[in-house]
Amino acid sequence: MVFLIAGQALCLFCLWVLARRDFVRLTRPALRVEGVVAGYRSIWDEGACSYAPVYRFTSEGGEHEVIEAIYGPVKKPAVGTGVSLCHPAGRPDLAQVPRPLLWLAVYALLAGLDAVLLAKMLGWLPE
Repeated sequence: MVFLIAGQALCLFCLWVLARRDFVRLTRPALRVEGVVAGYRSIWDEGACSYAPVYRFTSEGGEHEVIEAIYGPVKKPAVGTGVSLCHPAGRPDLAQVPRPLLWLAVYALLAGLDAVLLAKMLGWLPE
């Protein structure tokens, strides 16, 4: 029972962190901008190098740079490639490549796991 409660608490905490991150994106109008891949940030993880593109764009009267949150094993797309970005009005620092289905899937996975844990705690699932 302790593991079920801990798992449910972890799921709810993850949902809260994601919702807190997306609150600004959901409550402000979204602005689309065209960015350019200006370079790459690299990290070493478990003996392999991973890369995240750095996007440069102009919005709200200034030039901005943001680093992609998702790292990959190859430098893709090439430097100088144009990319469509989206950010909430007034927050160009939160610009990202729009991936609504990915984030919807993450929310659904966490909510579904939480529902399964709750059903198990309430005895609705067989042993």
